[in-house]
Amino acid sequence: MPTPFFALKLRLFGLFCFWALSFGQSFAAGQTDFKATGFPPSGCVDTILVSVSPVTCNGLRDGAFRVILVEGGQSPYQFSIDNLNFSTNPVFDRLWAGNYILWVRDDTGCLFKNEINIPEPVLLEAKLNTSKTKVKAGEFFTLDVDVEPFGQEIVAVNWRPPTLFDVQNVYVQNISISETTTFAVEIINTGGCVARDHLTVEVEKTDVFIPNIFKPGSNQDSYFTVFAGEGVKIVKSLSVYNRWGTKVFENTNFPANDPFKGWNGKWNGKTAAPGVYLWVAEIEQLDGKIRNEKGDLTLVLDAK
Repeated sequence: MPTPFFALKLRLFGLFCFWALSFGQSFAAGQTDFKATGFPPSGCVDTILVSVSPVTCNGLRDGAFRVILVEGGQSPYQFSIDNLNFSTNPVFDRLWAGNYILWVRDDTGCLFKNEINIPEPVLLEAKLNTSKTKVKAGEFFTLDVDVEPFGQEIVAVNWRPPTLFDVQNVYVQNISISETTTFAVEIINTGGCVARDHLTVEVEKTDVFIPNIFKPGSNQDSYFTVFAGEGVKIVKSLSVYNRWGTKVFENTNFPANDPFKGWNGKWNGKTAAPGVYLWVAEIEQLDGKIRNEKGDLTLVLDAK
């Protein structure tokens, strides 16, 4: 340990002394009380006892320390951390993490100084991951969260939006959505520190194509049905009406993209008259949502 030093300062009326420790004392994480003792001139402050409150979470300004004992010198004592503004208040709060110089001045003007360290925990971080950034409506995917630093004791894992998750306080979620959604996760450790992250999963629009013209008996457009992308689970119903409102065709609970499940243009065993028909379709998506579509259809026949 380096040898402590002190300096004497003389004035015409009275003796004023200044001394300081040439070795710095600091607080380790978790340490709360600290005692500094030096070798000042006779009659000056020689010992202080300090209680330190570390910053609770990385980046916060809630550290503090309090002088709980002063020995030597003459009271009342005054305290400062800038050697400019002194006060009899022994408490310094709302401090950032880092090193501070505590100055103690007694009634004779004798000064004592020592380094005080306000520690802080390492930064708590959360990283939200997804197995897919783009999905079809109703398609399942996985969300998971990584926590740094490794080994943190976590007391809560909160997933948002909460209505989409049946279970909280888990690190992995399997989920499906029907629309583009922004997810967020919040991690809380035993110290009350919080880390958050978020990401967005996009839902691809399910393409549904229903022809507006068809020609029974042709090579390409001989059937009228529902064509759709992979986001469609089933066609719950497809109905066709003539201009007077009479139902000329209906089929239920059949897969999309199967022409033979659609209308072949016949009514009562005969080819229907050419013209405009109305259709109504009820389509169930993979996510269980029902999509209602309607439109008109022109039936075309070869000229005789």
